[in-house]
Amino acid sequence: MTKQSDEPILRLSGIRKRYGDREIIKGISLSINRGELKVLIGPSGGGKSTLLQCINFLVMPDAGEVWLEGHLVNHHRKKELYRYRQQVGMIFQDFNLFDHLTAVDNVQIGLVRVKGMERKAARERAMEELERVGLSEHAQHYPAQLSGGQKQRVSIARALAMDPKVMLLDEPTSALDPELIGEVLTVIKHLVANGMTMLMATHQIGFSSAFADEIVFMEDGLIVEQGPPAKILYDSERERTREFCAKITELYGETG
Repeated sequence: MTKQSDEPILRLSGIRKRYGDREIIKGISLSINRGELKVLIGPSGGGKSTLLQCINFLVMPDAGEVWLEGHLVNHHRKKELYRYRQQVGMIFQDFNLFDHLTAVDNVQIGLVRVKGMERKAARERAMEELERVGLSEHAQHYPAQLSGGQKQRVSIARALAMDPKVMLLDEPTSALDPELIGEVLTVIKHLVANGMTMLMATHQIGFSSAFADEIVFMEDGLIVEQGPPAKILYDSERERTREFCAKITELYGETG
């Protein structure tokens, strides 16, 4: 994969988030270059999901700044926030599809309601994205008629239809049966090959080792360590990182 730029496309500075007496995110700063896949790993409850939600302002951070292409995002301005969210797609663990809409309608709805496209053009684009994730033959199926892997691919198609500059993926395979994980990772591999910028929380060690540009180990709301996959996964300087990586390699294996 050829990197388009060494300049950060997305930059976080001092992000903090507290729920009651507990501080979930403790002043995280991080940058992602264009065309880069950065993977977040760490124990459950360490803040990975909250950080991703703060980046997309689905959860409002208590402090800190988010910059996209050198522009400070003012999430207090609704129009600016809507425009930003179009450029930063989000893939969730539990798909977040509309159960009453078919696959193609799930992809199409944002193009019509958010981007203001005419229905015919929106439907054509939706079908293109479903084909891109290998689901054109399931376009008229409702979520209840789809497997977990198919649902997640619909959600990826929906995000891609908005032409995002960055995609955030919150453990996109964690809700899937083992035999379905591969079909979702295959789609993500294609996105990596085509230069999509992504920040992804995952336990898929084999995938991360093969495709990530950098791995970020988070625990207790902090970045403990970050670096190239080989360094973090197999030659970490910190004992805690080594312990965690050994444990998830044992639990999840190195396939992916």
